[in-house]
Amino acid sequence: MDSLTVLLTSIGFGFVTAAIVALAAIGLSLQIGVTNVPNFAHGELITFGAYGALIVQFVTDNVLLDTLGGMALAGVTAWAMNRFVLQSFVKRGAPRIYLLIATAGLSFFLQNLLAFIFGERTQVLQLPAGSSTGYHVGPFVWTGIDLLIMGAAIVAVAALYVVLQFTKFGKAQRAVSNNPELARVSGIPVNRVINLTWLIAGLLAGLAGVAVAGTTGSMVPTIGSDFLLVVFAAAIVGGLGRPYGALVAAVIVGLVTEVSAAYLNSAYKTTVAVAILVLAILIRPNGIFTVSREIT
Repeated sequence: MDSLTVLLTSIGFGFVTAAIVALAAIGLSLQIGVTNVPNFAHGELITFGAYGALIVQFVTDNVLLDTLGGMALAGVTAWAMNRFVLQSFVKRGAPRIYLLIATAGLSFFLQNLLAFIFGERTQVLQLPAGSSTGYHVGPFVWTGIDLLIMGAAIVAVAALYVVLQFTKFGKAQRAVSNNPELARVSGIPVNRVINLTWLIAGLLAGLAGVAVAGTTGSMVPTIGSDFLLVVFAAAIVGGLGRPYGALVAAVIVGLVTEVSAAYLNSAYKTTVAVAILVLAILIRPNGIFTVSREIT
């Protein structure tokens, strides 16, 4: 292929990667912004989304039901992590480093739980007929599954925007993010808001997991943890607590990593994401779109 074709192809792949990263990074940024808990087990929520779709696929080949099943499993897992593990630390006023260690322990436990149930061998996710067919959209060529992933990401982000900007729950999230104690004395059910925020973060991570598995058609118990560093890079670059900042950062990370892979060894994609993260921290320690924890 000539150099222009290589560039356009890599940019096309970059948009697909950006859509997947955005789903996971927006959920992570939202969750940290509201709860102030760094979640090292977010990668396993991505993995649970992929395996949830696989479980539902044993019953039906309907791609929508498979996707909803993956999202549901990841969402419930995220809710349960907070409700039954992390809240016990929060209620005792544990330092954030304890919470970070707790989520790292959850990551290890959940990853090994999947390995115990499904084994460490590669599991195959059956893709819809015609999903590998290429479609020309302007200068880009995307497969049917690529278009589904980007479309799902657009719908999910739009739905989240409506929730955050036009519902009482969205206003309650912003209040809890700004000052949990003030929100509590103002009559806002802080614990319910936090639990639902974890659920939403899990749903988005689950959708990202289904998308990751969909791009390859297969999965292993480490599929989410292998993706976690890129997700954290986008969330931090966009500014923790700024879901829309995470969206913009995901596009940047997705395009840069895929374009770099066209000219460098693809094994260096994660290294490129780390480089972006380091540069962002050096230049803007709080993220390029944020100055506080406020959810906007």
